[in-house]
Amino acid sequence: MSSTSDNDTPQSADEFSQHLRTRAEQAVMASVQHANLSERYLDLSRQFASLAEKAATTSPSDLEIVLKAIKSAMITSSGSLSSPYGHIDAGQGPRLSVPTAEGGIAAVGATVPDSPILKSGTDAALVGKILRRSDSIQARTFVERVRSARFALARRVLVIANNEDLKPQPRNTLEELNKSRGSIMTSVVLMIVVMFLLSLISLQFAVDAPLTPIMASFADEIAEIQEAFPIAMPEEESGEQDEEVQESAEQPLEKTEPQEEVKARPKEREQQPMDTPPEDSNAPEAKVKFGEISTANDTAADAAAVDNRSQAGKKKMLEKFGGSAASESAVQRGLEWIVSVQHPRGWWDFTQVGEAGNPGKTNNPIGATAYALMPFLASGQTQLEGKYKKQVRAGLNYLSKVGVSAQAGYDLRGVVNKGNQDKDPNEAYYVHGAATLVLCEAFGMTKDRRLRKSAVGALDFLLNSQDPRGGGWRYLPQQPGSTSVTAIQVMALMAAKRAGLKVPPQTLNGVMHYLDSVQVDGEGRYGYETEKKTYKGSTTAMALLCRMYLGWGRDDGDMRAGIALLDKAGPYENLYTTYFATQVMRNWGGEPWTRWNERMRDDLIAAQVADGAGQGSWKPRRGMHTKQGGRLLETSLATLTLEVYYRYQQVLPEVTMDRQRVLVE
Repeated sequence: MSSTSDNDTPQSADEFSQHLRTRAEQAVMASVQHANLSERYLDLSRQFASLAEKAATTSPSDLEIVLKAIKSAMITSSGSLSSPYGHIDAGQGPRLSVPTAEGGIAAVGATVPDSPILKSGTDAALVGKILRRSDSIQARTFVERVRSARFALARRVLVIANNEDLKPQPRNTLEELNKSRGSIMTSVVLMIVVMFLLSLISLQFAVDAPLTPIMASFADEIAEIQEAFPIAMPEEESGEQDEEVQESAEQPLEKTEPQEEVKARPKEREQQPMDTPPEDSNAPEAKVKFGEISTANDTAADAAAVDNRSQAGKKKMLEKFGGSAASESAVQRGLEWIVSVQHPRGWWDFTQVGEAGNPGKTNNPIGATAYALMPFLASGQTQLEGKYKKQVRAGLNYLSKVGVSAQAGYDLRGVVNKGNQDKDPNEAYYVHGAATLVLCEAFGMTKDRRLRKSAVGALDFLLNSQDPRGGGWRYLPQQPGSTSVTAIQVMALMAAKRAGLKVPPQTLNGVMHYLDSVQVDGEGRYGYETEKKTYKGSTTAMALLCRMYLGWGRDDGDMRAGIALLDKAGPYENLYTTYFATQVMRNWGGEPWTRWNERMRDDLIAAQVADGAGQGSWKPRRGMHTKQGGRLLETSLATLTLEVYYRYQQVLPEVTMDRQRVLVE
């Protein structure tokens, strides 16, 4: 095997092997030399680090002397190797470019003698970083850099404080305030801003003015009655108040003063049962505030109204206003079923409907008895004459005894509700209004003086319960009214007037004032109460009926617009609404009544139960009243609606053919 050398001379294998061995020995020597250089570099870095450590406390002139000593101790030799600190001669050791005292640059060896300044070096790299750039700076600049490196190398700072400095330095009040004036000013400004914002907030409190109290609502002894639940009401819709209540323009509403207690008759006469002969009509009457007999002309007019319910009067009214033999047969079957569920003691209850099913949830014998008696009185059946006089007498006798005699009048609200789960006694004036209507109507039809005291007392309690500001009635005495509760009270007031009992004008003015407050838009629409004036068909029918009773004619207010709304809607599925709306349309007459009657009459006749335990009754439809009053209330309302032809005389003047043609056009 042969090889060639650098001068292309052929070499033998032995020569080439010897050449490689020589190169290997040189490499070993170089590694040893480099190891030696590394040790020298490390020693040099330690000495320069010590110089940097002492630079902070050594003057520049002393540092220059040390540097000269380092330069004189350096060993210069031939050969070179690259080094980050300068140029290193491979044969003799490293050479460093060090600034001289005269401002020049000198190359020195790497070996440095021992020096007290360089004994404690800690960071050779940082010193080396300074030396890398030392070939281009002056000696003084180099010394300043070495001194500044001392601070960068420091790991900790030792602070030695004097005892004087450690003692607390107390400050007086002025100094404390001066020290914290910034935070105090911030707090004061913030407090002023908060108080200003609070002053912008206005708090409003509603303070009710005192009302005229109902004196002694209950007697010392309360008669035992059945527990009462809310009487049925039409369904309500929530609505927002659109306008505030305006003062009545007709006459200011006067405050109703509590009435003096009605003088009690002798006990044996007060509890006189209805099956005894009536008292002498010439006997002196008890002195009362409201229950005075009106003029003879009023009595004569009421007597004419009663004639409508005679056999001859009913036949004439049925023919004139659109009744039929079928509608009258339905009335008779309804009365038969109502009699079948009467309690042996003379009262009715919504929860007791026999085997017919669909009982009501309301356990209120006062309200049930009142609504059960209305169809009998409307048909001309009284406690003195008629096929059902025994049943009517028992029911009226119950109402005459079950109430509570109080200073404000005869309380028939039935609010002693031990078994009533409803905490709000919202049945109170639905019940009292219906019972007052029955007592006053029966007294007006018969002039039976045994009914007079209870009728007058019930009227007194009703009058004293009116809201003295708004003019309506609701659930509690003198509470702001609702349209559905007010409507039944107005019907009771009209029954009292027909019976010859005196109703104060301010009471009726107050009702008109209330109706104005629930008028929605002047287009025939009425709401449930002043704060819920959303239009409803039920409350519109109730309000229009009250308007008619209180004197409005065909062209007054929004009467004509309201009639158009009811005419367009037609008879309602809810019989409580249909009961009031039918009376409105019957009083209006003309073609609107004809259209209404045909739909209402035929629908009720077809819906009556024809056989079984509920024969003659009506199954409850929809509405809140059907849940509360059940089958008994539904049957009473349906029967009363079919008796509208002859129950009362027409309130508005009849429409002649010429007048009707003008109205249609």
